Amino acid sequence: MSRLTRTATALLIVLTSLCATVPATASPAAPDPATFSPHTIDSALPGAAFVVAGDVVGDIRKELVATGFGRFQTVPGGPPIPQAAGRLAVYQQSGRDLDNWSKRLVFDTDAAIPFPNEPALADVDRDGDRDIVVPGGFISCSTPCGSLTWWEHRGNGAWKRHDIVAPGSSALFYHRAVLVDFDKDGRKDLVTVGESLRPVTRSEGQSPASAWIQVFRGIEGPDRFSKDPVDLAPGGGALPVVADVDSDGDLDLASAQYFEPGAAFMWLERTAPPSADHPVGNFTPHVIDTTQGRAIQLRAIQNLYGDGRTTWVGSNHTNTVFPPGSTEPASQMVSFSVPADPRAPWAPTPLSSGILSRGRPGQAAPGVFGSGDMDGDRDIDLLVSGDGDDRLFWLEQETDHTFETHVLATGAGQAGGAVVADLDLSWPPRKEAVFSVFESDSVMVWSRN
Repeated sequence: MSRLTRTATALLIVLTSLCATVPATASPAAPDPATFSPHTIDSALPGAAFVVAGDVVGDIRKELVATGFGRFQTVPGGPPIPQAAGRLAVYQQSGRDLDNWSKRLVFDTDAAIPFPNEPALADVDRDGDRDIVVPGGFISCSTPCGSLTWWEHRGNGAWKRHDIVAPGSSALFYHRAVLVDFDKDGRKDLVTVGESLRPVTRSEGQSPASAWIQVFRGIEGPDRFSKDPVDLAPGGGALPVVADVDSDGDLDLASAQYFEPGAAFMWLERTAPPSADHPVGNFTPHVIDTTQGRAIQLRAIQNLYGDGRTTWVGSNHTNTVFPPGSTEPASQMVSFSVPADPRAPWAPTPLSSGILSRGRPGQAAPGVFGSGDMDGDRDIDLLVSGDGDDRLFWLEQETDHTFETHVLATGAGQAGGAVVADLDLSWPPRKEAVFSVFESDSVMVWSRN
């Protein structure tokens, strides 16, 4: 054997030995999920309920606007009773420090607004700054306590109150108001759902219902909205959204349903434009899904899977633990693709796992949710309140477009918000998670480490 042959043979033996020690299918280890650190913005907002983010003061940074229900009295065998009315607070950052915020009340308990719910930020009076619309009320009031007010921003921390529905003047209560020109007359309207624990009769010839889809039309003048709603249809739930559900070029409405039986999710199709007889238009309700039990939220997410399409995501609101022997569907997040015929039932795809409400009466899971790139990998993840489950979750989107459920925090029962936003204007941009935590009277932010 020549020297060259012996050298080649030795080299082949070495290479063969090295290859034998490396698996043919070896791949890099999967990265650990992102981790987050908490920042307490306020630990003294009694009954912290809802929180949204937006630029209120006009300095390009986002403020946090939160409502608090107040303290509660426990009644044996009954729901907790509020001891006082609620509050609305605005939190403003000092610089870019997520631990340094100033707090200013828009209204306190002397405004006598029970259960102020999700605030909406918009330039209602068209003067160039942000005003705040506040729906209110809930089932725990001993007498009707629903309300709709808007608070005109007068500058320098001053706000002027406008009542659309004065507290206690309606048998319905309201959780969300969507500001949009729904009747195409050039003025913003308030689109909402009024709910009640017991069926309410609204229009002659209509059967009583536990929820009514309503429009408070925009008008000229300082009050900006009619005090007499147009009832579109029975149905819907706490957190309606306005969108072109059937992609026909006009605005429809979609909603989860909790008090109204028959479907977890529904949508309201606009079947005719506004006319003299029907100033907002004609509408027909359709069932989306009946398999998820009661539900709390439904919303459209554009480009969720990076395909340029709109996917609808919903959270049901069930308790499989209480009462014992409960047959309610599993507590979960689901997605829907709109079928070719949007009037046909939509097929749900489960997204989450392991969310479970505690064994307590009146509690259910999951709660509200938001969406955004939580872990910085340039796809869209989901941020979810456990609500009756006292954990907070983020659902990481994987490369195959499934979702991995991660626990963001524990001990955060009945949380609201689930806002994904870049609060500190970091570069490169990095999103924070915002929640209001009812059981600890707190407004909190989680930043990615």
